[in-house]
Amino acid sequence: MHLSQPTTVIIFFVFILACFARSANSAELLMIESESCEWCEIWHKEIGLVYAKTLEGKYAPLRRVDIADISSKSPANIRLPNFTPTFIVLDGGREVARIIGYPGEEFFWPMLIDALKKIGFDPKN
Repeated sequence: MHLSQPTTVIIFFVFILACFARSANSAELLMIESESCEWCEIWHKEIGLVYAKTLEGKYAPLRRVDIADISSKSPANIRLPNFTPTFIVLDGGREVARIIGYPGEEFFWPMLIDALKKIGFDPKN
C-alpha cells in the first residue's frame, strides 16, 4: 500500500502531536504493595476498581509494584518505602508527594488531589 505525500505528512504530524501530548503530562501514581497487605486489598476494593476511570487516574495512571521487586521496577531517585501500601506521586520520574498507608476512601481522595495539585492537576477539569 502506497500513501500519498499529503497523507504521509498528516500521519507524521499526528504522530508528533501524540508524542508531545504524552510527554506534556508525565504524572504517575506508583503504588508500592505486597501480596500479604490487608490494606492494599481494601484499597483495591474501594478505589482500585474505579481509579483508572477517574480524573485523577487519567491524569496520573497507576503503576503497581510489589515491595519485594521495588529495587528493579521503581525510579532510582525515590526513597524506598518501609510500609505497604505506599503511594508515590511522580512527575517525570521525580517524587512529588507520598501517601504512606491507606487512610480510607474519605481521606485518600483529598490527600491524592492535594498531591496532584502540586504538578498542575485541576480537579474541576
